[in-house]
Formats: sequence, C-alpha cells, structure tokens
Amino acid sequence: MRKTLKVLLLISSSLIPIFTYAVQPTTVKYCVDPDWAPYESIVDQKHVGISKVFVDLIAAKSQINFILVPTTSWGQTLKYTQTGQCDLIPLLNASAEREKFLSFSDEYFRAPNAIYAHFNKPIIGSLSGLTNQTVAVVSNYRLHHYLKNNYPNINIVAVKTGLVGLKKIDNKEVDYFVGSFHAANRIIEENNFSDIRIAGITNLEDYFRIGVSKGNEHLLPIFNSAIKQITPEERKGISSYLRSIKVIKSPDYTHLMQAGLVFIIILIVLSIRYFQSTKYARMLAEKNNVLEKLHSELDHKNKQLTDLAMKDPLTGLYNRTHLSTIIDQQIKLISRYQTNVCMLMIDIDDFKLINDNNGHIVGDDILKRISAILCKLARETDIISRWGGEEFVVICPETTLTSALQLAERFQKAMASITIEDIDGITCSIGIAELEKNITAKEWFKRADKAMYQAKSSGKNCIQLVELTEY
Repeated sequence: MRKTLKVLLLISSSLIPIFTYAVQPTTVKYCVDPDWAPYESIVDQKHVGISKVFVDLIAAKSQINFILVPTTSWGQTLKYTQTGQCDLIPLLNASAEREKFLSFSDEYFRAPNAIYAHFNKPIIGSLSGLTNQTVAVVSNYRLHHYLKNNYPNINIVAVKTGLVGLKKIDNKEVDYFVGSFHAANRIIEENNFSDIRIAGITNLEDYFRIGVSKGNEHLLPIFNSAIKQITPEERKGISSYLRSIKVIKSPDYTHLMQAGLVFIIILIVLSIRYFQSTKYARMLAEKNNVLEKLHSELDHKNKQLTDLAMKDPLTGLYNRTHLSTIIDQQIKLISRYQTNVCMLMIDIDDFKLINDNNGHIVGDDILKRISAILCKLARETDIISRWGGEEFVVICPETTLTSALQLAERFQKAMASITIEDIDGITCSIGIAELEKNITAKEWFKRADKAMYQAKSSGKNCIQLVELTEY
C-alpha cells in the first residue's frame, strides 16, 4: 500500500510542471518592419497595418500575449530577432538566409510583387526582361537576396525603404524598382508620383508567415493551430489597409473656448460644425469610392496596354515588336558573356493550302494549337513568339545547336499528332541558327530564315542547322 501511494505521488508531482505550463499564459516579444505600410508599420510607438490584424486574431485564438518591441528600421528588426531582443517577426517570407536564425509557421497571407519604372522606360513584362539595368530594391528584403542570387548581371541599388527607391525612379536615378505591389502603390499615391507606372509583374509572390527565433520552435504548433482557425470573415479586417487612407485634421476650437463665449453659443457652433463635417465625410467617402474605382480601372487598362504592346492577340504569344527587344537583349548578353543562344525559325508546311481548303477558322484553330504545343514543350527560359502568319520564332538562351535540334525534333513530333477535321497531322520546316558574337539582329534572323527555307527546299518537314563555320 505504501509502495503504491509513493508511485502515485511521484506521478502526480511529475505532472505539476506540465499542468502549470499549460495554464499559464505565454508572453512573447515581437518586432515588425517600422516603415512598410500597408503591411505593417509603427505609428506613435504603436503597431498598425495588416500584420496587426493577424497578430490580434492569433493572440485571441492562442491565448498568447504579444508585446511589441519598437525598432527604427527593418535591419534593426532582423538584428533584434537574432540577438534575442525579439522572439518573433509576425509577417515575413521564408528564405534560406533567414532559416539560419528563424523557424517558420504555415503561410497565412499572400501578396504580389511588381516592377515599377518611369514612363520613359520600356515595359519589360517580367524579371526575365532585366539585363544590365540599374534596379532599386529595399535592402535585406527577400527580393533583395533573390535578385542578387538569380540575376547577377543587373546593377542592384539597395535602398533603405520603398519610398527611397520610388523617389529614385521619379528622379530617373535608376531604371527600375522591384517591390511589393500594395506598398508601392500606396507610396505612389501618397506622394503623387504621376510619372511612375507598372512595367511588369514578377513571378515571385510573397507567402507571409510568422518567423520565430531559434529556441522558440515550441510556439509554431500553437500558431499553426490559430492560423487554421482564422475565418474568411475575420480576414476582411485587412481590406481597409488595401485602400487609400485620407487624413483630415480636426478643427481646433482652443481659441474659441479661450475667448470665454457662453456655453450655448459654443454648443450651437459645435453642432453646426458637426453636421458640416458629417456632410463633408460623406462627400469624401463618395469621392474616395470613385477614385478607388478609377484606380482599379487604370490598373486593368495598364495591364491591357502591356499585353497589347507585347502579345499577339490570336495566340497570346509575344509579338514581333517584343521579340525584337528580346533579340537585342541577347546580343548585348553575348557581347559581354560567353554564352550560347539559338534561334528556331518555324514555318507550318502548306498552311495556305490548309486555309484555302478548310477556311480561316480552322487555320486559326491550328495556329492556337501549335502555340499551346510550343509553350508546353519549351523550357522555362525559352522565349516563344509569333513572327507573323504561320511563322513562329523561339529564342533559346544558354542552348547549343545540339540541344536546339533536340527541342526542334520534339516540336515536330508533337505537331504531327494534331488531328482536326480532315487534317491528320501538321508538318513544319525549322531553321536553327546560333547567335555569333559581333553580328546584328538582322543578320542572325537572316541566317535562321535561310536555314528554314533550305529545310523547305529539302522536301519540307525537315530541320536545317546553320553552323557558325558556314559564315
């Protein structure tokens, strides 16, 4: 009996620390980016923005007490987390660099990134359009590390904040700025940067998580559980931060009160001012709604203009104008670096006969199917365009003639499988030319075009290579 009682006492004593830990509330210190509206910022030593909405939701669902440790810069926030002055950062991307001192929760919010430029700079569409231009990006942001690691040829200008980067765009000190879509748009509107436009959309989306310092990983299951409990209705709290914020200063009645007017007069004046303010607030809200709608329409039109300037309306591929820009970029690259670039000139055999016998609707359908095949089989780095009519051009960076030939053979095989109405299989003639140093865009295209016509002369459904030694 005594032995049994002793065992029970030992078990109960071992459970006391666990129970105590479970019932005692946990307090964590956290840091944020002090200047990153609308995502997060510090105003009058208080945390505001989208991340504050999520911090409050997670605190309520996890019973964890969050205490803000104010910082003066993003660099200081990262430093505080590494030195233990902060336990976590509530809103940031995961990266290999940050995983050295942080562990990350599940993703709970996504946001796009965009490329901005002055109106006198060309639209580039995506990051692949960057070559050796000067590009501003906020220092120590994930985009900064991403550009350094993946685009070593561009001239990166690290800036302290997004405002500094966009000012450099407005003053024509740099060519492009890469940054958060919502944050940059907020800065552009608040500072009336009317000469700045979106020049492209990055393929790098922000996947925001909570980053906890090493040693605090036990908090992650609690955070992940709270994140899963956040409802779509609760997420609507962030919508106010994605709209323009207009600040109206309250009228100052100090002198009026100091004048010693009778209470009834003050009451009348205040009442009048109240009704005027209410009316003005309604008018301002209506104007803000109109402005917001116009801003949305402008963004949509901007994207449409970008597509019209770069894309073929039938196939959705790049058009001849944008292809010329790509070719010029490749010529600049080969003049500076030792690299292989090949051009594939593809012409559909007997396409005029197909149109005459089956009609242009069938012909257009074939062009769209071929475009889909080219996009599916091409590699991520290849640039595909419709040159005109039934001709397509594929630019293959970092590609030898042997690799280009293999790609062309895959194109031919896939086209042969097309079946539509009375047509079984499509054949094409392909000319391949490698870009040689010190030749012009016109000469490179002429070589590929000549090779394609040689393929047609050889009986069609052929591939003809242009060896550099031929010229």
